[in-house]
Amino acid sequence: MATLQYTGVFALLLIEIFVFVLLIIPMPNRWKRAMITWSSRSVLAQRALYSVRIAFGFILLLFADAVMRLYKIQQTKNTTRLVDEHAVCQLKLQQFYAQRNTYLTGITMFLGLILISTHTLVGQLVEGDGATPLVTSGPGSAKAELVKVKVELADARKEIAELERKERDMATLKKQADSSHKEYMRLADECDGLRKQLDSSKETKKDA
Repeated sequence: MATLQYTGVFALLLIEIFVFVLLIIPMPNRWKRAMITWSSRSVLAQRALYSVRIAFGFILLLFADAVMRLYKIQQTKNTTRLVDEHAVCQLKLQQFYAQRNTYLTGITMFLGLILISTHTLVGQLVEGDGATPLVTSGPGSAKAELVKVKVELADARKEIAELERKERDMATLKKQADSSHKEYMRLADECDGLRKQLDSSKETKKDA
């Protein structure tokens, strides 16, 4: 039974190594983005990840059991003086299996934690690249950046032309307003002059 458990732990370790290699192997961004997106949104992948987390609990128990066995064997080896060569070989064999199980379960848990952290980090980087595409090196990226700069420059020129047009319109309106004000003042002065002449003519008629 114990051999079957540790065989499952070893199989999980191989799966972790395979997935870790998939994450770090160089590949096109769209392939890696598709893989990370699938693993983040797929129901099957989420169930598998949930099962792995449950398996980590059992692996932790196996790791603690292996450490305790190794400690007991070491205590027996230090306190008991074995003369029988068969008993010595048996003790060494038990020590070897305990050390193997300790290393196997410990490395599996450690690599699993690194794998989860790497998956999260790569997912964040891929999502960030998808939301705000970064300009990479190369002729294609330089051409795309040049086109982007030209578009921004054209937009800036349009905004400047629009502001200049509005400024000219404001200057024209200001001139029209000044002319209207001067014309209004001239007409007001003429109206006052005519009113004064009319009043003076009325007074002259009354005197006559």
